[in-house]
Amino acid sequence: MTNNIIICISLIVYIFSVLGLWYNYKKEKVEDPNAKKRLTKGSLTVGAIIITLNVTIPLYNHFFQNEKFVRKEELKLLEAKYDELNSKLAKPTQNEVESEIDRQFKFEAEKKKQRALEEYQKGNSAYNSYNFTVAIGHFKKAIKIFAIPTFYLYIGDSYFMAGQIDQAISSYNKVIQLNPNNADAYNNRGVLWQKKGDQDKALADYNKAIQLNPNNAETYFNRGFTWCKKGDLDKALTDYNKAIQLKPNVYAYNNRGIVWEKKGDLDKALADFNKAIQLKPNEANAYDGRGNVWKAKGDLNKALADYNKAIQLNPNDANTYNDRGIALYKKDDLDKALADYNKAIQLNPNEANAYNNRGLLWAKRGDLDKALTDYNKAIQLNPNEAEIYHCRGETWDKKGDLDKALTDYNKAIQLNPNDANAYNSRGRVWVIKGDLDKALADFNKAIQLNPNSVAAYNGRGIVWKHKGDLDKAFADFNKAIQLNPNSVAAYNNRGDVWDKKGDQDKALADYNKAIQLNPNDAIPYIGRGTIWDKKGDLDKALADFNKALADFNKDIQLNPNDADAYSNRGNVYLLQGNNNLGCRDAKKACELGYCETLESAKGGKYCR
Repeated sequence: MTNNIIICISLIVYIFSVLGLWYNYKKEKVEDPNAKKRLTKGSLTVGAIIITLNVTIPLYNHFFQNEKFVRKEELKLLEAKYDELNSKLAKPTQNEVESEIDRQFKFEAEKKKQRALEEYQKGNSAYNSYNFTVAIGHFKKAIKIFAIPTFYLYIGDSYFMAGQIDQAISSYNKVIQLNPNNADAYNNRGVLWQKKGDQDKALADYNKAIQLNPNNAETYFNRGFTWCKKGDLDKALTDYNKAIQLKPNVYAYNNRGIVWEKKGDLDKALADFNKAIQLKPNEANAYDGRGNVWKAKGDLNKALADYNKAIQLNPNDANTYNDRGIALYKKDDLDKALADYNKAIQLNPNEANAYNNRGLLWAKRGDLDKALTDYNKAIQLNPNEAEIYHCRGETWDKKGDLDKALTDYNKAIQLNPNDANAYNSRGRVWVIKGDLDKALADFNKAIQLNPNSVAAYNGRGIVWKHKGDLDKAFADFNKAIQLNPNSVAAYNNRGDVWDKKGDQDKALADYNKAIQLNPNDAIPYIGRGTIWDKKGDLDKALADFNKALADFNKDIQLNPNDADAYSNRGNVYLLQGNNNLGCRDAKKACELGYCETLESAKGGKYCR
């Protein structure tokens, strides 16, 4: 049917095409003799095109259209067949499919959960067994299964305990990234910043942790420790109080005891250390802390008993050996003290305090070079500890290098502007250098910082004495004796004032008292010898001068650069009338930085 229609249409097209060509021929034949040829050629061409179409179209329909028809028929047959078969099959609904997917998902999730829990439990077991490397491996596997904040927290703890601080911080950073409200991560990261010495970052993390969880005792405890490190004892005390309120434990009482001790409230400190020992009788740190309180109270025997107990409980704690060494040093048992300092350094070669204390011991023994070596090492380990610079300054002072002493005292004051002792020491150097106004300013500052400083009143009294204001000097020495009735220097200095005031009997009484308190201090013998000389008792004067000379000779033998020793020995020689030796020592003292004796001798025409 389709083919017949195509043929009819083709014939009609052909007829109209020929007619069109014939019309053009008639119109053009007069002008163009080739028009007939073009008519014949065009008719044949149109005919050929139409014949071609009438042949190809039926062929196309036969081969392709019939095939499509067959396919459609076959598809209808298949659909009928499949419909029949499909009607016999039972199929789940979409809801049933979704439910099955949910069940499978939960099943797979449960399997992952179980694997993650197994790795967590293995990691936790290794952590509790102090096998932190193994713990890290298991927590890594747990994170691969479920990258949840808790697993990062645990692996951070493991890195921390393994000493891998930077990896631990990265892990806590990841916890905070995944859960910015995780208080534990801020607390733990704060501990790491503290360990790295960045107290400000530690404080920031503790503050955030407390903001997120204001009832976590550990964070208050940690922040209290940081405040203590920064020297803010009142804030430290507040945090330790809060920690004890939330969760009383041995460590909070122990650390609060340390704060009370630093604040000078030894009774409260003692109460806290006693409580800590009551809570945990085997806590070595509590015995060490209590020993420090007894030492501060002056009961060195009780202090040593506590240090011994602490070392018995923990024989590897360098701090306790260092503390016991200080107590032994105070008892003048220098050999045992040295052994303890050596042990502390052996256990912890980076313990700056042990080097500093051993330096003090070497200085007391007169070995100033060894003292300087230890102070230098201590400063290398802890360049921000004011006390070490102060101690090294005192050693430079003893060696007669007043400029280096001043440099160290200045550094000590820069690091700790509230240290009265550093102002006292610097004031003493200014006295030796003859700058009485600077000396007076330093002693005034020391008294302002510590109104109970015997050394400050003694030092200021000496300034007033040199300035000729004997009444003010007398008042300061009286105050020093009132604060410490056993101050040898205060009695000796007041004796000098009585002497200048012309009251030789009262001067003699003060010198006698100073010698009674310390028979091995040479200075009061000079004063007393001078009084005996004025009283005309030359034998007693000579005996005192000889005693003083013997001591000064020993001092100079131990330290050939001790300006004070040369100055004092020069004074004795001059008092004895031995001007040559006296002037020689006075000049040596001046070379070492102390020129007062030489200037006085020149004024009296003893020396040229």
